[in-house]
Amino acid sequence: MKKTGSHYILISISMILLLGLFAQVAGMAEEGTRRAPSFFDIWTLPRVWVGALLALIGLFLLMRNKVSKNVRLLSMLVVFFAFSIVALLPLGNFARGMGLHPSPMCVIEKSFMFLEMGRGIPVIFLSIFVFMIVFTIIGNKLFCGWNCPIGAIQEIIHRIPLPRKYKIKLPFKVTNGIRIIFFFAFIVLLFALGFSIYAYMNPFEFLHWSLEWMVIPAFLVTFIAALFIFRPFCYLICPVGLVTWLAEHLAITRVRLDKNACTDCMLCVQESPCPAVQAILDGKRSRPDCHACGACIEVCPENALRFK
Repeated sequence: MKKTGSHYILISISMILLLGLFAQVAGMAEEGTRRAPSFFDIWTLPRVWVGALLALIGLFLLMRNKVSKNVRLLSMLVVFFAFSIVALLPLGNFARGMGLHPSPMCVIEKSFMFLEMGRGIPVIFLSIFVFMIVFTIIGNKLFCGWNCPIGAIQEIIHRIPLPRKYKIKLPFKVTNGIRIIFFFAFIVLLFALGFSIYAYMNPFEFLHWSLEWMVIPAFLVTFIAALFIFRPFCYLICPVGLVTWLAEHLAITRVRLDKNACTDCMLCVQESPCPAVQAILDGKRSRPDCHACGACIEVCPENALRFK
């Protein structure tokens, strides 16, 4: 039977559950022999190797041109479930290892806060940061596009049908400018006043499910905006989005255009939710964030766009 993208996603879920069971048994065997984790010990955490597995499956599906709208929706549901819900389940060490402590945004924010306090950056922050960058370079923004639960739920919400006139594509120069201003404001205020503006606009904190009042506005604003704008938090605020956008310029695999096959029908620009497609068609090396969603590849009638 010919395998579709959905089959590969379902296979990946089964692999995660089996590996989680193995990790749980192994964790029980190692109980009582704990030591301070090293840089690469962090990469044995379930959240890291599950993230690596999902990113590699995403890369495989993209390169095989198997990311349809339904496959992408299913994959985003898997990402949100894996990194937001699994940690709440009674799965012992595996569930604890899937927790967002620290969250991707905290990896950036808290690292600068440690420096402001005159302390070294804990190894877990450095290790997860390197993991994010490595998978951004292996495949264009695979971490943000195939690991981030906040990005996933934004994409899911953006699929809620509204009249086309309400689906807004903001100019990247505007969104990136706002994102850069937020980042430099964070740095200046942190080192001048010891105050982090990101503490009040971090929707990842909501996924700890503590329901603290100060994180609810960020969560609500992010997902109301996602109805109208594709991944608004990623493009307008997220420091991880900014850092991985820079790392995208080194990406080994990315969406590429076969100019000989392209008929300039512009269907990819019209049907893709992200602002990166026009820059891809124009052959620009520096382009807006591409979250490897595969939408432009799927709609191209000439197969002129490929992830390679």
